[in-house]
Amino acid sequence: MRIKPEQLKAAIAPADYYQHELPGAILKKYGWNDAGLCIFHNDTQKGSFRVNTQTGAYCCFACQIKGGDIIAFEMDKYGLNFTEALVTLAEKWGLT
Repeated sequence: MRIKPEQLKAAIAPADYYQHELPGAILKKYGWNDAGLCIFHNDTQKGSFRVNTQTGAYCCFACQIKGGDIIAFEMDKYGLNFTEALVTLAEKWGLT
């Protein structure tokens, strides 16, 4: 079964996803959140990495990595292509 990106994003709330992927971060359910140190570089400046728990967007003001949703985050974090990220997310979240 192939899952469409829209189905995946509708089934996984960005707030829940980031709570799982960034367990040390204290996140509120709405808007942009300080997500702690950036996982994409050797970050020493707390507050440079932000995630949006409504849209799934993320951004680091230090290393300039950014993306618009949880699929892009999964791709960047784990070095996956788009299709691999969809499959991995669907499996991790029990959507297959």
